Amino acid sequence: MRRIYRWRLLIAALALLGAAAWGVYMYRVQEVNASLEVRPLEMGLVGSIDTVEPALLSNRNERLLASMLYEGLLYYNEEKKELEPRLADKWSMSSDCTTLVFSLNKDAKFCNGQPLTAGAVKAAWEHSFATCKEWPQLSHFLSIQGAQERLEGKAEEISGIQVVNDHALKITLNQPNAVFPMVVTNPIFWVFDCAEGNAAPYPGTGPFKVIQNPDNRSILLARNEDYYRDKARLTAVQITVFPEAKAALQAYVDGKLDYLDAVPLSDLSRLKQNETLNKFLVERPLWESYALGFNLNREPFKDNYLLRRALNYAIDRQALIDEVLGGSAIPLKGVLPQGMPGFHETLRGYSYDPDKAQSLLQEAGYPNGEGLPSIVLTYNKDEGHRQVAENVARQLGKIGVSVKTEAVDWTYFRKQINSFSLAFFRVQWRPDYPDPDSFLYSMYHSSRVGVCNYANYCNPQADIVLEQSRAQKLDSKERIKTLNRAEEIIVDDAPYLWLFQRKAVKMVSPQVQGFKLDGLENIDWQKIELHKTEV
Repeated sequence: MRRIYRWRLLIAALALLGAAAWGVYMYRVQEVNASLEVRPLEMGLVGSIDTVEPALLSNRNERLLASMLYEGLLYYNEEKKELEPRLADKWSMSSDCTTLVFSLNKDAKFCNGQPLTAGAVKAAWEHSFATCKEWPQLSHFLSIQGAQERLEGKAEEISGIQVVNDHALKITLNQPNAVFPMVVTNPIFWVFDCAEGNAAPYPGTGPFKVIQNPDNRSILLARNEDYYRDKARLTAVQITVFPEAKAALQAYVDGKLDYLDAVPLSDLSRLKQNETLNKFLVERPLWESYALGFNLNREPFKDNYLLRRALNYAIDRQALIDEVLGGSAIPLKGVLPQGMPGFHETLRGYSYDPDKAQSLLQEAGYPNGEGLPSIVLTYNKDEGHRQVAENVARQLGKIGVSVKTEAVDWTYFRKQINSFSLAFFRVQWRPDYPDPDSFLYSMYHSSRVGVCNYANYCNPQADIVLEQSRAQKLDSKERIKTLNRAEEIIVDDAPYLWLFQRKAVKMVSPQVQGFKLDGLENIDWQKIELHKTEV
């Protein structure tokens, strides 16, 4: 299909090329406008796609594609700040926060025509539990009665997932957990038809279905015409997976893409300064933290919260963001990112204060860094991570703290973090569900050591407060106050050097309307459509 070469034929270029070029441009606009009802949205991804099975998703591309095919029982509406129905049209939780009952949408069915039933939901969840390879994801099931026994091979199913009838599912939890309805929005709980005879990719209930996928590089999706909600406005989506970001950006500039999901960091400043292209940049803060972890069981950070706090005050986060990230981030002052439900507006947290850093460093026993051995900051190999690590090392050097940076491959990096072998290391965290519990409990409760409490942080007081929050009503003001208190305790202990909250940066064409990202970088695929370009 012929394409409009949007960027090369925009106003500046047209002025140089003259009236003949303008006529060609007008013709192409009219030609593409006429085909909008049938042509697919052209989407560019960067990296790889190996699977769309919800339990095995390992990167942004896989999750993005899977979100077009599969759904969970509930969905978090960021604008309304509340959970909404998806495959479950109603749900209720017992007053003691230990039992949850879902009533399923009777109109929902899989794209192969099979009806959605409670038995199918249980089968999908059991399948995901059995096939998941990532412990942090698998651990979400362990709140459910019988999950531990199933994990140990003592039972053939998870007893706490009970089919009441074809359209009702009952979940029984081990202990009070008001946040569990939020947890089931995670992809590990997305639903698919894994009945005998079906093979991966399993049929889903989502707004699209896969039509062609010869090599995981060129994937054609078609609208699910039997979708139980309002059908998607796009008829199809053509996904092209590029091996590197520069080639993807060039394809967008050449007019071959309607949507580019990954913009090269090195090109971001140039794009923002381009008076034509910057109009089509979509940028929004994500509920994501980028921090450096202190191993609290290793020197020099063990039993020395004054040192950890000193390093937090020594970093000019805004300077790092401007110099390394093209301004596309927000400084973090504590655990929770801005915009996250429960964000602590009045938390003092950490800001750049070199005098206070020096004072705390002296109290910690290292005046001007004297006597403090050189610290190794380890990160997984990546150009962006390298630049961040080197910037932090330079800044800490200003207060006399010597930091050496070490890049290792991803597999080794993960093993080292999980075995608590690193003293100072990079951690990037995106919540598994849209609630502050996914930051505070997941990363800082002592029961999560060995799962995703990478700092070995154990504070009985924080544990008690976090457990209290799970026994409080999900949307209560009292629960938010409890979580705020937990964050205050954690921030005071400084188990991390919190740096910044990343912004997502995407590019859309003038013809794309209805595109919007939420804090978890999800896209509402029902609302996107291709509109005619004005001539």
